[in-house]
Amino acid sequence: MEDRVSVIGRYKQLLNEILPATFTEPVRYNHCFNRIVLDWLLQDVWYNHLDKSKTAISQLSQTQLQKMVERMEQWLKQPELLFSDNQQSLKWRRKQK
Repeated sequence: MEDRVSVIGRYKQLLNEILPATFTEPVRYNHCFNRIVLDWLLQDVWYNHLDKSKTAISQLSQTQLQKMVERMEQWLKQPELLFSDNQQSLKWRRKQK
């Protein structure tokens, strides 16, 4: 397992550079990718489980961070996962169209 600093670095690279450069739909902004992956990780609206006054990543374990990075990398290989994860996130938030 990579060290925490490396995992956070990869997470930020995916979140701020790679995913926004790769996708324009269903989402295109880093905060949307963050919402989807955090909701996916926690299987619910993320802020029902974490303190909103602190950064989410500061409250996650090394294993949780690694799982998020792996899922984000899966989106690059299987874009349909991003679409389904986004739909599930919207369902949890009662915002599905």
